[in-house]
Amino acid sequence: MQLREVQGPPRPLLEQQITPLPYPVAALGDLLGPAVERMADVIGVPCAMAAQSVLATAAVASQAHANVHLDGRIYPLSLYLLTVACSGDRKSAVDHIALQAVRDWERQQWIAYGEQLKAHRAAMSLTAKSPTSKKSAQLALDAQPEPVQPRLLTAEPTIEGLVKSLCHGLPSMGLFSDEGGQFLGGSTMSKDNMIKAITHLSTLWDGSPIDRSRAMAGESLRAYDRRLSMHLMLQPRLADRLLQDADIKDQGILGRCLISWPERLVGQRLYKAIDLTRDPKVHLYQQRIAALMQKPWSRHKDGGLNPETLELSPRAREAWIAIHDTIECESGEFGELVNVQAAAGKAAANVLRMAGVMAVVEESTVLEDAHIQRASTLMDYYLAENQRLTEQEPLNKLRAEADCLLRWLIKKNWPPFRLRDLSRNGPRFARKSTRHTFELLLQLVAHNWLSNVGDIFEVRHVPTE
Repeated sequence: MQLREVQGPPRPLLEQQITPLPYPVAALGDLLGPAVERMADVIGVPCAMAAQSVLATAAVASQAHANVHLDGRIYPLSLYLLTVACSGDRKSAVDHIALQAVRDWERQQWIAYGEQLKAHRAAMSLTAKSPTSKKSAQLALDAQPEPVQPRLLTAEPTIEGLVKSLCHGLPSMGLFSDEGGQFLGGSTMSKDNMIKAITHLSTLWDGSPIDRSRAMAGESLRAYDRRLSMHLMLQPRLADRLLQDADIKDQGILGRCLISWPERLVGQRLYKAIDLTRDPKVHLYQQRIAALMQKPWSRHKDGGLNPETLELSPRAREAWIAIHDTIECESGEFGELVNVQAAAGKAAANVLRMAGVMAVVEESTVLEDAHIQRASTLMDYYLAENQRLTEQEPLNKLRAEADCLLRWLIKKNWPPFRLRDLSRNGPRFARKSTRHTFELLLQLVAHNWLSNVGDIFEVRHVPTE
């Protein structure tokens, strides 16, 4: 049987996707950068994913110790990061290594807390039984407050619970989850609670006081100098919804976030028999994070943080002002950043924050020109990622699967075939149902990649130009 000639050249099944820029690992410096490269290489993840985990960890370890001061303005060192990756992309593995020193510190604090709580309850019991007046006993109880739970990292809190923890628990926390849908997809981010949650997160990023007024006794809160860093790893489908949601865009939370959606490496990650816990570069990184965690926090009498001041050197100040003004000019109507104004509006502040984190990690008491330039290089990457994700078309899942099927047919060099042949012997994703298989074939015929006569299909082999 002769196959019918298809009219016209094949048409692309997918819009041309903009390739993400390589992550500028060298800009992280001589301590964080090498650790990122080793984690990425051994675990088998993109450098961008490892960098997100390491930078977020450095921020949560640094934010209690310093603020950047410039012209009377205070810039916290807290960072919000979002990383997009699929299941099986080893998000948990890289986050586990990056956060190891922080989690070790937190575990030690919980052990100490258990001992303190036991001693506190024993003392309260003795006080209650002592032969003193009720008033004296109550005064003694009030003078011995119960120890605070040392909850530093949290994965899926309600926004009310997060605010309470910052007010009544540790004044510095990290919202970290390698399954960000647990937080964003939960009740916290339901339509009813979403705006409230985003407002609280934006306020915490800004470093503003927590102010909550309630009629019920004990529910009103007022707290100063609290810090929160965030790193959520999201599935692509949830990330698409987040990036397209008009309410979320209007609230400006995404402009505060450093977003990365690296390319997948699945199929290329051969096992490497290397123990990262003994790797010199990773060990040096872990040592520094552990030292920052062990360093006591300076606090005000009301329990708020009292971080040290990081000033800019004259050259660093001059460099940052030039960066600030360039970003502002490019955010105008005809500028290169016009489509990412929300991110551009916070970019100069994020440059100071990242520079401050790197300065603290590197034990510098002043922000130098090199810190600003390196942070600016990182910010260039994040702005480019924001533009890429804003400007590219959303992925059409059916056409994406049809494109994958086409590449499979060409690789296997399939001869003319019928629908039933593909349904029996084709790739698994194309065998979900006969209807689904037929829809994939229709996409390939409609885009002139398959020719057919009756129920027989054949791949059109187009010469490479």
